[in-house]
Amino acid sequence: MGILMAATGGELRHKIELQVRTLVDDGYGNEIAGPFETQATVRAKFHFLRGGEEVMQGRLAGRQPAIVTVRSSAATRALTTDWRIMKDGEAWNIRSITDPDGRRAWLEILAESGVAT
Repeated sequence: MGILMAATGGELRHKIELQVRTLVDDGYGNEIAGPFETQATVRAKFHFLRGGEEVMQGRLAGRQPAIVTVRSSAATRALTTDWRIMKDGEAWNIRSITDPDGRRAWLEILAESGVAT
């Protein structure tokens, strides 16, 4: 991605919850995907993507892509694309996660709202 430069603490204006599905027993000895549970709450910066044909098509379909910048920590480094972000009661699917400068200080998450989870 590399779209954003590292954020400053003051730019982390949004409080987000990092959630992952838990595994539950279905009553027959099988583990199935259960509800999402919050694993951590962190501060984040949202940079909403604009332009580009794919972005515009997504908006027409009710989807909004954004780059979410968070501080790198044990909690944020555990993220995978199986997790989701909750912001103000809205679910954001995680599409990819990168360390933009390779210094493990910040992570950039490509996330998309308006999609089924």
